[in-house]
Order: sequence, then structure tokens, then C-alpha cells
Amino acid sequence: MDDIYLVEIRLGRTRWRVNRLVNAIAATYVIVPFMERHPHVTLFGPFEPEDGTTEETILDAIGRVASRCGPVPFLIGPFERREGMHGGVLAFSVIPSGPLTALTRGLVAALLPLTRTRNAWDSSPDLKWYHVTIANRLDRVTADLACADLTGTSPERPPGRLRACLFRLGVRARTALHAGSRHPARPLLIDESGLRITVLHGETILAEYDLLDKRWITNDHRQSGTGWQATLARFRQHAGFELCSPRVPEPGDALLIADLHLGHANIIRYCSRPFFFPDPAGMDRVLIANWNAAVPPGTRAYHLGDFRYGRDALPEDAYRSRLTGDITFIAGNHDTPRTDTPASALIEQDGLKFFLVHDPADAPAGFDGWVIHGHHHNNDLAAYPFVDFVHRRINVSAETAGYVPVSLAALCRLIRYRTETGNPASVLLNYPSPGED
Repeated sequence: MDDIYLVEIRLGRTRWRVNRLVNAIAATYVIVPFMERHPHVTLFGPFEPEDGTTEETILDAIGRVASRCGPVPFLIGPFERREGMHGGVLAFSVIPSGPLTALTRGLVAALLPLTRTRNAWDSSPDLKWYHVTIANRLDRVTADLACADLTGTSPERPPGRLRACLFRLGVRARTALHAGSRHPARPLLIDESGLRITVLHGETILAEYDLLDKRWITNDHRQSGTGWQATLARFRQHAGFELCSPRVPEPGDALLIADLHLGHANIIRYCSRPFFFPDPAGMDRVLIANWNAAVPPGTRAYHLGDFRYGRDALPEDAYRSRLTGDITFIAGNHDTPRTDTPASALIEQDGLKFFLVHDPADAPAGFDGWVIHGHHHNNDLAAYPFVDFVHRRINVSAETAGYVPVSLAALCRLIRYRTETGNPASVLLNYPSPGED
């Protein structure tokens, strides 16, 4: 292993959520020895360098490519199973963005001349399978069974007594996966952004290239350190998740957001928020500053439930007093009942009707307008994306909204444009994501 190198993007804000699911799957199918302990997307390798190629030469080649890149977005998607070089691979699929595929092509061009041996697919980057490994080196039967259970499909049927044994294991697996914690077997559909390129030499991190700071990091690679906190802060500003200047709303506009969960440390992990865990105070500072930058005094604004949460959160009025605007607070399932917090509201804008409610299941049947809601966060983006044009639902949970209150006037323009063009495709998030035009 001393001569083997690997270039990858390790998961950042989604790491806890993916690790939690990987551990549950590995334990259920008794494949813990084969599970991936550092979920990542491979960019190049593993490879052996040509004789005489130094580590400095390798890093220089990677750095020249990486210096032209910013954060690299991608979507982590459904379960997949393929045959690898050393057995079955169970993985999350990855839907790459243009920046991810461009980075991969650049690394291939830079590193191929420096390598003696490599993976076969590194010579054909346009055919690359982007994925996040759950477990590899699996025997075919185990890989087929696990994938079939997780995807709800039928594996190729093994013969006789083995089939009966696998059926019993499958029943136990489904029971365990669905009983342990909140929907642990649900496939992911969540956005991630690679902020650093990690270079491994053997099993050890040689260096990481910070795509925001444009420099190599050779000492502290922990995601629990101050360096990672600084990287996250720069990413929030780069992505628009932390506003650096006030916004001026249109006359008569209204701003909406749900599920701030102020004071709630665990929401950072549960919903892969781009904040440092466990630091709810840092998250609160950014979310409140974003609100005040987007909602000037006197501007209509609506918070659609789950305003604060957790035993360490401040009293609700302590948070309310820090927000500007003419605010209506809609009640959420985690909110303490108050006489000034209605369960819903009906508003109109530009000739369109909107029903505001925390949980879309509480909207009136047959409502002929649009339902704006929260509650689902980014936990089921396939069913509850930012805008669902088929079911006329808009999910303004903080994660799907981009951590900034959303303009109702902008939503009206989007609805009218999509109606005129006849395009029913959902908008997954209120910020650019791979797979969307």
C-alpha cells in the first residue's frame, strides 16, 4: 500500500447522515468488515506513480487543476449495486454536476502521464461511475440481497435451501432497518458540495486542497477543527447561504421560510446544514442575520412553523425580538401553542392564492391554489422539493429555501413562467443543483 495513491472528495455536511445510514445497512446485512468508513467520491485512482515521480510532483499536478475550480456540487441519490474489481459493490449513486465532471477530466489529463498502474475507468472519465460506496468486496448473493431489499426489487433467485435462508435474512433486515430510527432505509436524495480534494498515500491523508482558500492543507484534516469551521463559513458565503449585504424587496412583496429550528444543535446533523456541530449559537447568528438582511422593517414576512426547538434553545420571544419585519408566525408541530400563532393563513399575490401551513397534510382537500409549507425539510426531496408544479406545493423549509427567506413575488413569476412553457419538472432546491436546468 505504500506506493498507492487515491484522489477523492470526502463528504462534508452530509457525512454524519451518510455514515449513519451506512452503519445501519452494514450491521443489518452483517457486512461491517466490508463497509466504507470514510464515505467519499473517488476522482482518480487508486494508482501507482511512475518511477521517480515524487509526492510534490503529484500534488503540483493536482493543484494546477484544482486551482481553477470552486466548490464542486453533486447530488447523492438512490442505492446502486455493481460488480467491482474485487467483488460486489453496494453504493449510493451520485448525480454529478458540470464542475465535478470537468474536475475529473482535468485530473485525468494531469495524472495519467504520472501513473504506472491505475483503475481501468481512469482512462475514460466520461464513462466514470460516480458513487459513494456503502460496502465493497461483497459476494454476489449478499450484494444482490441487500440491494434488492433496499430498492424494493427482486434479486436473481439463488437455488433451494440458500434461497429460503436468504428470504429469512431479508425479512429480518427489512424489520431491523425500518424499526431502528427515523426511516433509516430510505434512499437519500440530498445535495453536497466538495470543499476539499483529499489525496491519500496508502491509508494516510497526504494533503487536502481547499477549493475556497486555494491552498494545500498538510496538518489538520479533522472536520471538528477550527480550519474546517473557517472553510464552512467561506462556503456559506460563496453559496449564498450567509448573506453579506442587505437585500431590497420589491414593493408589496412577502418573504417566507419555515423550520429555522433556532437553538437546535442536532438539526445540523439531521438535515446536513452547513454549520459547525455542535454550535447552534453560530447557526442562529447566521439565520437571524439572513432574515434581517432579507426582511427590512415593515416588510411582510411569514415563518411557517418550528421556529425554535430543544431544551437549550432560548425562549421564543428572545428570538422573535431579534427579527425585523411585519411577521406572522404559523404554528408548527414543535412550537408551543400561543394565541398569536395561527395554524394557517390564506394570502394572495399577483392573482394567485396561497395556503400557508406547516405540514402540507393539514391543507384543505381540494384547495385550488398553491400550498406553501415546511415540515419535511430536505428529508424527502423527491416527494417534497422546493417547488412541485404537479401537486402545486412549495417547500420553504430552511434547507430547501437556501437558509434565506424566499420572495413570494419571485415564486409567482416562476409559477407563471412554468405554466406558460408547460414545464412540470420540479425545482429541487432554491439554489442551483446538479440535474436541473
